[in-house]
Amino acid sequence: MMRNRCLEFLWLALCIAPVASADAFAERPEVRQFIETMVDRHGFDTEALNRLFAQARPCLSAARIMTDQVAQPLPWPRYRSHFVNGWNIRHGVRFWRQHAAALARARRVYGVPEEVIVAIIGVETRYGKTRPSFPEFDTLTTLAFDYPRRAEFFRSELEQYLLLMREEQRDPLSVKGSFAGAMGIPQFMPSSYRSYAVDFNRDGRRDLWGNTDDAIGSVANYLKAYGWQADQPVAVRARLPDEAGQDLAAYVSTSLKPEWNVEALQSLGLVPTERLSASARAALLAIEGEGGREYWLGFDNFYAITRYNRSLHYALAVSQLSREIRSARRARVY
Repeated sequence: MMRNRCLEFLWLALCIAPVASADAFAERPEVRQFIETMVDRHGFDTEALNRLFAQARPCLSAARIMTDQVAQPLPWPRYRSHFVNGWNIRHGVRFWRQHAAALARARRVYGVPEEVIVAIIGVETRYGKTRPSFPEFDTLTTLAFDYPRRAEFFRSELEQYLLLMREEQRDPLSVKGSFAGAMGIPQFMPSSYRSYAVDFNRDGRRDLWGNTDDAIGSVANYLKAYGWQADQPVAVRARLPDEAGQDLAAYVSTSLKPEWNVEALQSLGLVPTERLSASARAALLAIEGEGGREYWLGFDNFYAITRYNRSLHYALAVSQLSREIRSARRARVY
């Protein structure tokens, strides 16, 4: 255990570069180069960006949280319990009831069922009740220049953030986000906000911080853009009878993309718990549950959810929470 903790601290040290004084971002060569790029590429004012970056403060807690999640991911049973639980189911039913009209319209427009939209918002911010408190500009600046493992990604997101703030006429220093720079009720990264946020209530603004209708429409639009197929399955549990005697390691998907048709997976001995088209394509997913290894078939809609968050645990939690919310609503439990 002590050796593992030492390795964890070593990994943290390698992932987070040393930071100069709190007011030194604007003086760093890589930040100056970034500012020049923003001026040349997007017509920003050099002095305005210099003043902005002079106010940036390191947010190393964000990088530490991200590193901890990579070094020590939660096992599936614990991860699931955080999201697929009585509180989220109960409040998910209430959220659906409160926003039924917007959710129904999102289903009609984008083909994404209400319960999936509700589950994603529940997992992301507990139906808008959780308000991330990390200063967005400080977080993105720190991750862009002091988190080498994903610096390229976060520099791109910082670029998108500044463009978004200009488009939405917001002060870059006024916005709060998550430790990874995700924002608003549905927790969109800046690039996703610019690409997929919609003015769903038609008031002339795309407001994912304060407008639940816009958040609902934007989640549905995002999933549709990544290939959501209306009235198609998301994920289905599959049993592997003891007598099958198959080693399925070679068939388990690492990309989470649907690669096999159901008939081929059934020929390995897998028995889906629901009736499926033999020609439907699915990814074979394996996860360690409380009772041992579980097998799931993930379809195109499951893959679309993984584009929202590229985690098997995340997509399974959303899928299972959505089912529980739908069942509770139909049974009028809450």
